[in-house]
Amino acid sequence: MGNSASSLPYAIGKQTAIVNDGWALHEGTQKSDGSDVSVFVAKKAVLNKTAIDRARDPSRTQLEPALHHFSYCKKLRHPHILQVLATLDTDHPNDANNATAVSSTAASQATKETGDLIIVTERCVPLDVWLQQENPPPEQLAWGLEVVVCALHFLHASANLAHGNISPASFFVTRAGDVKLWNFVLVTPTHQASGGLSNHFQTYEDLLTPQPYRSPERQQRNWAALAAEGTHAMDSFGLALLIAHFYGGTVPPPLQKAVQRLQTPNVKMRPRLQPLLKCPLFDTPYQKLQLQLEEFMVKPVEEKIAFWQNLTPQLQAALIPENLAVYKLMRIMKSTIDTICQSDSMRSQDMYRREYLLCESHPILVPSHHAVSSILKPLFFVGEHYLDNDFGKELTSTVSILFTVNDRGIRGALLQKASLFSKHLDKNTLNQAVFEPVCSGFSDSSSALRELTLKATLGMVPCLTPPSLEKLSRYLVRLQSDPEASIRTNTVIFLRKLAPHLTDTTRHKMLLPAYVRALKDPFTPCRLAALQSVLTSKEFFEPNILAGKVLPAVTPSLLDGAADVRKEAFTVVDDLLFALRQESERMNSQPDASAKTAVTAPGVPPSVPQTSTTPVPSAPSSGGYLTGLSSWMTSSAKPTEPVPSTARAGPPRSAPAPAISAPAAGAGYTPAAPLAMAHLTLDDDANDDDGGWGDDDLDVSEPPRAQRPTGVTTTKSSLFAPAPAEDDFFGSFDAKPVKQASLRVSSAGKLSIPAKKTKPVTKAAITKLAADDNMDDGWDEF
Repeated sequence: MGNSASSLPYAIGKQTAIVNDGWALHEGTQKSDGSDVSVFVAKKAVLNKTAIDRARDPSRTQLEPALHHFSYCKKLRHPHILQVLATLDTDHPNDANNATAVSSTAASQATKETGDLIIVTERCVPLDVWLQQENPPPEQLAWGLEVVVCALHFLHASANLAHGNISPASFFVTRAGDVKLWNFVLVTPTHQASGGLSNHFQTYEDLLTPQPYRSPERQQRNWAALAAEGTHAMDSFGLALLIAHFYGGTVPPPLQKAVQRLQTPNVKMRPRLQPLLKCPLFDTPYQKLQLQLEEFMVKPVEEKIAFWQNLTPQLQAALIPENLAVYKLMRIMKSTIDTICQSDSMRSQDMYRREYLLCESHPILVPSHHAVSSILKPLFFVGEHYLDNDFGKELTSTVSILFTVNDRGIRGALLQKASLFSKHLDKNTLNQAVFEPVCSGFSDSSSALRELTLKATLGMVPCLTPPSLEKLSRYLVRLQSDPEASIRTNTVIFLRKLAPHLTDTTRHKMLLPAYVRALKDPFTPCRLAALQSVLTSKEFFEPNILAGKVLPAVTPSLLDGAADVRKEAFTVVDDLLFALRQESERMNSQPDASAKTAVTAPGVPPSVPQTSTTPVPSAPSSGGYLTGLSSWMTSSAKPTEPVPSTARAGPPRSAPAPAISAPAAGAGYTPAAPLAMAHLTLDDDANDDDGGWGDDDLDVSEPPRAQRPTGVTTTKSSLFAPAPAEDDFFGSFDAKPVKQASLRVSSAGKLSIPAKKTKPVTKAAITKLAADDNMDDGWDEF
């Protein structure tokens, strides 16, 4: 096709048919938006070597008729003539007039050229293909004939030209089912004032037109008779045969007389074509719809609105063919929306700011952009029922434009179709062209639009990107303070469904605070929705959060004023307790793992060291006083009766207590058998003896050897060695650490703690916590 073919804004696809004496029909697409077109291609070198009819006249090739058609197809413009979008002669890509009619000399010069002739038109198929594949109903056949008559009447009356080649090969059908006139290889004037029949017509007409479609005077080459009786004469004869071809050889009764008159051999008796349009066969609902569409752009606004409002019931009743709805109605609707919504000047005009809808009794003033609002219902019906996978391709740009219109009626209609957008639009378009403008509805002053926005956004959640989800969560936090109770309730339900799509960080910040706030809502359904949401979302909370925060937040609802809330609260509490019980059993079944992993107390961050609530057997290792004493006490075989303070047993102070020493580090150690619970006695002697520890003698670090108590021999790994600084249990209360006491073993084998005179200890002041100190629910982060 030559390199210059790449300059066309259309891509040429595969070949589908050979038509019109050397022209090949290809599929094509527009490079800018991917819309479908048809491309006719003819190679001049091949045309110049191919005779039209080698047996009859090998000297007459296909080249000159092809150039003749290439010339006229650009000149003739009519709704019922196949629309030409672009043409190109690759030998003369920069010549704007390369398609002018050629003379015999020009044709002779063109035979030396080797380029291609390219014609780009709307997507179409040959007439015979349409009749065989689509098998159109009678109403569509009648409309097809009517537009053929209209196209020929335009050619005769307005252009003063005869087509000269009426046959099935000269008609193509668009995707919308419209029959279009084509194949201008023999177009010619007929009147003597116009020069009469052209030499080109006289030279090629007997080879290009099928013999049955040639009128008797053409077969007799009586050109004077044709020139004297009018332009329509030769085309009228061919139309009669075409009508029979439309109906498979059986002409409908209303057209039988007309066909006979059109085929009369007497050229003077052949009627003109315009009166044929009055035939009752053409008067159908399908024709009325087509005529309305033809005149739609010049109709007043009120008639346009009434048309769109009456169109939806027809679509729902399947009174409109699918091809017409998709390829004609859809284009008109999109064109109307683009015209109104993209033009600021059009929006400012009074006809679009104040539009009237004619009713039975009186006109009613309708809101701004009502013309666009009336289009949306049939537009989305066609898109949802007929487009399928082409919805995004056809309506992405239109939907993006509609979301820029600041009109509640339009926005409400769009929000009702949000699930359709999520299904068919690509992820990038949905997040940028749909979700971003939708978010403005969360802060709209209309409560109905806010609630509709909330419900519509739910269908978009699976397609939203993490930044969009983060933005959505912030709007949901604001909606929990909405004055409308139904919006607050729906927000809680939304959060429950949104939770699986959020990140762990976002869930931690938002989910539990939102549920806690909803549990305190004065609206009963909102509290009930919050309880149901807690039950559904429990998998997103760690066990320590369930025990320390979720369960305490739910328990007040056990005594809620509403019976439904109380019933649901008991269900939630039972379920949470069951889950916590299972977690506890799991921890008990894994003692080794629980010893290695710090157990976090409910409601306390994992970073804070915790004291295990499970008794740990004593071991010869260093530890705090309370830890060692607790271990030792729990290892006793059985408790003994407490000894009254007046009869506490204990060894005499003069008797030295045997030292208790632990094995050296690294040596093997076998724990002794459990001892019976020993009586702990405190010495009532008030003297400050070196054998006991006073308050001034205590220290968390090991004292120097000279300061050690004389009653106990200590080693580096003493059983009751001081605890490390980070294990100070009382440190959190700002109290002075308790000092360790010296233990003595009496001759009876009992342990005793020497009594000493203690100094009065002033209790540390307890700082009262403010009511809101521990009520931070993470809400400020939004």
